[in-house]
Amino acid sequence: MSTLDVHVYSSIDAVSEGQWNNVVTQSDQGSVFHRHEWLRAVEDTLPYTPRHVVVTKSGNPIAVFPNFVTDIDLPTGAALVENLGFVPNFLSEAASTSRLFEEQPLKRLISATPGYGGPVVTTDETESLDLMFDTLARVNGRNILFHTIKAKDPSYMRYGKYLAKHGYEPKLTDCRFELHLTDEWEDIERRMDKERRKSLRKAHENDVSVHEAELTAAEITATHEAYIENMERVRGHTYPLSFFETVASALPERMKIFVAEANGDEIGRYVHFLDDEQETMIYYFSAIGDVSNFDYYPAELLHEHAIKWGKENGYRYYDFGSTGSTYTDGIFKAKEKYGGRPVPTLQWDKGQSPGLWHLYKFARTAYRKTAY
Repeated sequence: MSTLDVHVYSSIDAVSEGQWNNVVTQSDQGSVFHRHEWLRAVEDTLPYTPRHVVVTKSGNPIAVFPNFVTDIDLPTGAALVENLGFVPNFLSEAASTSRLFEEQPLKRLISATPGYGGPVVTTDETESLDLMFDTLARVNGRNILFHTIKAKDPSYMRYGKYLAKHGYEPKLTDCRFELHLTDEWEDIERRMDKERRKSLRKAHENDVSVHEAELTAAEITATHEAYIENMERVRGHTYPLSFFETVASALPERMKIFVAEANGDEIGRYVHFLDDEQETMIYYFSAIGDVSNFDYYPAELLHEHAIKWGKENGYRYYDFGSTGSTYTDGIFKAKEKYGGRPVPTLQWDKGQSPGLWHLYKFARTAYRKTAY
């Protein structure tokens, strides 16, 4: 019987692209976000530290687990004390006098971001999982506050009890809406909210069109500029131009940019990623710069075009991208109106530093009371 070995790598380049991607494509849980090319783009353009775990059998990878060390957005001590209605003395003193939260160089370990992660195993499942999780627990630095696993595929529920046994806590505060592209377009449109159907009709009253942009330097730059304007308007997290450029170069067959026009003028762009491993077309980045463009219903036009493109090219699912799981949220309600079924984004967290982890959870709970 062959012995299994486990390795932790500080760069995806330490593993053969072909061997890594073979594990991804052979596993039921693999996705475009697990691919070697995607992880290299993250490493090359974002300030994250890789901690990729690989299990080998007779020298060949049979399980992979991408992870990155990233910063944590922590509240300042003053903000914590000000926003909590009641603060225990020990926490108030720590937050207001020792500046504990803002001065500790705390990090999180996450699998993975951007996108989704989780372990991908092809054989010897239990032994491979044990090796990967035991190894991760040993290599975590003292400043790693917690480990997060954020998985896209619902089949990761197969690991629910395993993760609970290892101290991971489930979190279900995000979801995605998903359409079945095996349905006819007329059936998909009929299931949409009447407001969404009305918007589509009004959109087509104008001289509108949608086309696919080539992944040239000029088009990538134009897309990123509109994306930055879009995200600044909604105060969202942004990724640099270099990330867009690197993904387009490394995975050109997995990235699609659709451009909507009305009366000859551009009114918006969407970036999609093709998750061939899961037969899914994923809407990921919005690049509708000028708010006045919404008068022409660019979102409806771009989603309609992408859905039809996905159907024509053999994809089974259309994913509207991540959103908070709350019926009061504007983005949640907007995506819900397309008639897709909500699919929970599976996430598990495990604290690595017991004392600080409890303080962090206390602050997070208080934040949620006002933010959710």
